[in-house]
Amino acid sequence: MMQSFDAVAFIEEGQERPLDPGSTPFLYNDHGLARFYSNPRGRCISLVEKDPHQLLGTRYDNVSSHAKKIATHTGSYAITELVFGSHPEEVVYQPLWATAETARAFGMTLLQSGESIGFEYQNLVLGQFTYGKWAGHQSPYLGPARQRELLTYNPTDLEFHDFAHVFLARHGRLPLVISVARWLPDRSQIHMADLWLKPGDALVLPPQRMPEKSASQSAGPPRVVDLHGNRNSALACWFTDGEHSLQTETILADRPTMSSEAHGPHYHQQQTPTRHSPPQGWPSLDGEGFGSGQ
Repeated sequence: MMQSFDAVAFIEEGQERPLDPGSTPFLYNDHGLARFYSNPRGRCISLVEKDPHQLLGTRYDNVSSHAKKIATHTGSYAITELVFGSHPEEVVYQPLWATAETARAFGMTLLQSGESIGFEYQNLVLGQFTYGKWAGHQSPYLGPARQRELLTYNPTDLEFHDFAHVFLARHGRLPLVISVARWLPDRSQIHMADLWLKPGDALVLPPQRMPEKSASQSAGPPRVVDLHGNRNSALACWFTDGEHSLQTETILADRPTMSSEAHGPHYHQQQTPTRHSPPQGWPSLDGEGFGSGQ
């Protein structure tokens, strides 16, 4: 008799609606739900300034990169392949609670429930998503034939883009986990972490472009590229019995902006298996985490 497991949830896209920053230029975080108003509500905060000298997360050196073409049903597109010169058996993401300081270390602003922020960005939508605990074990960069293959390891999938992005932790009990990295290409160095966003909190990401290379690497602050990925959004489900997925709200670009060469995502892949663990203080856990074989 054939036996099979229950269906494995990857990512489910729900409804989305366009945003109108002209009439409602303030984003208010209502316990992990995005509300928009013409005037500030609650405590009004500002985007934090980027500090290129602030470095957190697991550090890897001798990091190189090259362009890679990914085949599609209709053609191909380019991503950036990151190569770690030390060839670690696993890439370890440092688990960090998302605080004002840890968020700033990766170019983000923490927006807590009851706070608002000016948000006059154009061409955005508010979308609903459900992430399964196995979403990180699927890679979009293996070509059409393997697009929905369940992998035995969790590869790195990160991006940056020239549009604003907001992640809201709307689940009542489980944190939303955003995998992040701060890449210093001129130093061949990268710092990698998981930001565990407490229920009701949100992370605000401003638009980002690849910084121009200075004439002298020693002149001025280091050139940094802040990367993020949400395939591990349901990471907390790995450590919570009976939970297999979680819902989240996300503000992201509309489809024309998302597909535009000027403003759309720049994808970055690293194929070494990764290890992810809960942060200190996670209830009743031994902190050993799950690795590439789970």
